[in-house]
Amino acid sequence: MVSFEMTGRDGLARLGRLYTPHGSATTPALLPVVHPGIQTIPPSEMRRLFGAEIVITNSYIIRGRVEFRERALREGLGGLIGWDGPVMTDSGTFQSYMYGEVEVSQPEILDFQRRIGSDLCTMLDIFSPPETPEPEAASRLSENSRRAGQASELFHGGGGTSQGARGKGQMAGGEEQGLVLAVQGGIFPNLRERSAADIAGLGCAVQAIGGVVPLMESYRFAELVDVVMAAKRALHPARPVHLFGAGHPMMFSLAALMGCDLLDSSSYAKYAKDGRMMFSWGTRHLDELSHLPCGCPVCASHDPEGLRSLPDPERVRKLAEHNLHASFSELRAVRQAIAESRLWELVEERCRGHPALLDALHALGGHAAQLERFAPASRTGAFFYKGPESSFRPEVLRWERLVRERYTMPDSEVMVCLEEAPKPYSRHYASLVRRIQERWDARFVVTSFFGPVPLELDGMYPVAQSLVPSRLDPESAARVSRAMKRFSHDLRSQFSLVWEGERSFEALGAVVPEGRGVVSDWEMLRVRATAELQFGRDAAAALLEGKLELVLSPNTGRVRNVLAGGEHVLSLRARDGLFTLRMPGARRLVAAVGPPRLRVVVDDDAAGFAAAGKNVFSRFVKECDPEIRPMEEVVVVDGSDRPVACGRALMVRSEMLAFTRGMAVRVREGSGGPPGEG
Repeated sequence: MVSFEMTGRDGLARLGRLYTPHGSATTPALLPVVHPGIQTIPPSEMRRLFGAEIVITNSYIIRGRVEFRERALREGLGGLIGWDGPVMTDSGTFQSYMYGEVEVSQPEILDFQRRIGSDLCTMLDIFSPPETPEPEAASRLSENSRRAGQASELFHGGGGTSQGARGKGQMAGGEEQGLVLAVQGGIFPNLRERSAADIAGLGCAVQAIGGVVPLMESYRFAELVDVVMAAKRALHPARPVHLFGAGHPMMFSLAALMGCDLLDSSSYAKYAKDGRMMFSWGTRHLDELSHLPCGCPVCASHDPEGLRSLPDPERVRKLAEHNLHASFSELRAVRQAIAESRLWELVEERCRGHPALLDALHALGGHAAQLERFAPASRTGAFFYKGPESSFRPEVLRWERLVRERYTMPDSEVMVCLEEAPKPYSRHYASLVRRIQERWDARFVVTSFFGPVPLELDGMYPVAQSLVPSRLDPESAARVSRAMKRFSHDLRSQFSLVWEGERSFEALGAVVPEGRGVVSDWEMLRVRATAELQFGRDAAAALLEGKLELVLSPNTGRVRNVLAGGEHVLSLRARDGLFTLRMPGARRLVAAVGPPRLRVVVDDDAAGFAAAGKNVFSRFVKECDPEIRPMEEVVVVDGSDRPVACGRALMVRSEMLAFTRGMAVRVREGSGGPPGEG
């Protein structure tokens, strides 16, 4: 059976496992293209040399040549190409784009793919080249959607029209194969989104984004971003996404960031035949190189002159090996970046390798709101500034929004604006803040890369966990200036002042009477402001109702636990400055804010396991707050809205309701009672 499980994430990018009748593959996965008759590198060596777990070949070519067809029908696809793992087959769509109409119908090519034992069988979709006018692309899209429906009907025998259906085609041995449906629509995002919505409602195992090879070949990467992001808005969230033809390693990190799980490459062999070597930062012809800037086995054992002197077949083989080493090395780098929650940094680095990729990164900034919905509430590592494009990142957009929507503006006499400084800001400015507050009723805000940072929020992610240069680029500086102006318009203080050193004492004394100073309890302010930004103002008020007691760390002197009315409601994580929810706090939230806010609703059978402290899996989720982001604190409730556990969400609502396997909530604490109690 073909199925998909998400095991880790960094925004839309997913680590996962794709299960097929012939084995499983880790995603993001690279599928080397295998030609049954021209094998520059035999598939039998691809796993050993490069770690390949899944390959792709063309069923139209196999069907069109008698010797291939008969052997595939007799020995199976694996026997024909010499591979014992998962195989995806293409249908001939690209051949129709290159050479005109193919001489096969969709029922024929789908039946052939199933008969030769393909794990993932692709529909015969309708290719719309980039130059296709929108009316024609729309017409082709209508035909593509009709074919997708036909393919699903043929493959599933009348089933598979539900949103959550997976491929259930039967192999001869009784194992289930998967159907691949393709998104088309030319270069028009509205058509791409419509096509994706059509496919999301049909039964299939993999969703492919097709018709994009011409964009990549002509370095129109910004348009590629718009096409992919439009499709992602409507695709089924529990199915893997294949980006056809994205075979150059310099594309891998960007493709993963946009949520593409499968990539295929024929470039490794095509480029080798042309004498070209692929790197994560671009392409070089062998004749241009006097040194080999690579540490793969091929480059470590040859110099450029040695490679040039090899006989043609051997040289092509060596260059193909290098290209696959470079590709799989980059794939591993992408996976590790996802695991470490630093894929954005890797993308920014790679996109500086080519101006067209930098255009793509700027285009991605136009989809910041879409990306923010899937970005985790905090990450394991620090936020690293990489350049002006770092302003596009979801953390920046989210911080500005949360401060604007959730921060309670103080009624102090004076708001003092401080410049960026070493972190934590409160420690750096401690002496100055005390001097000011001894004389005036003052609060403080820092002008940071993220925009306004009220001083009591300086420990929260991403502010405290960021590395940003002291001198910002002009674009970022302009954005920060705009954010500070918006913040100043909402001030409730009687006076505001940009601090400019000792002379500001005189300026402040000239306009504000002294003697009303109150030195703030910064830890108490920190607790209240953090709770507001993290949970919302009304939820924070409920959490902190009653007499507050703060338990401090004996090592750092910072808040560790928060007790309200004698109940342990929150604990503060030192790593990211955010709260973890405790069961008394979870009960307060459910009592104070209406459903589905801050909740994940599970069926009553799963509620008992959650109450015992067991993690919640997606197949048991019945409903969820649509505003929850990955890694946010949530309350797990049963069908009667009774809290049974608390923990951190690993998925957003659409994913929790779509996936049938995988963890939705990592439970920290259960109510300890039977289902429905607590």
